[in-house]
Amino acid sequence: MVYNQPGRSDKTIEFLEMAEKIKIEVIKEITAHNKGKGKDGNITQLRKILDEVKKMSTILCPNNYTPSYPRIIVDSWDYNSKLGELLLDFYELYKKLN
Repeated sequence: MVYNQPGRSDKTIEFLEMAEKIKIEVIKEITAHNKGKGKDGNITQLRKILDEVKKMSTILCPNNYTPSYPRIIVDSWDYNSKLGELLLDFYELYKKLN
């Protein structure tokens, strides 16, 4: 859970809450791949995405960090991927943190 701390904007709090949800969804997809039932990406991509989401949650300034996962999703994932859509929306929210 993300707690409101002095100096944190509503956008930052919303972003951090979404980051927690994203991490859970990516971990679920990694688990599904381990069981042979994964739909989106591959385990290597998903682990990279998880690492980047964690880094984005720490570096709350898009001018200081640009994740590579949006390009992975756009280039190689199914267009109808719900997880991909969620991750791309998350990236858009990240870019608005300035």
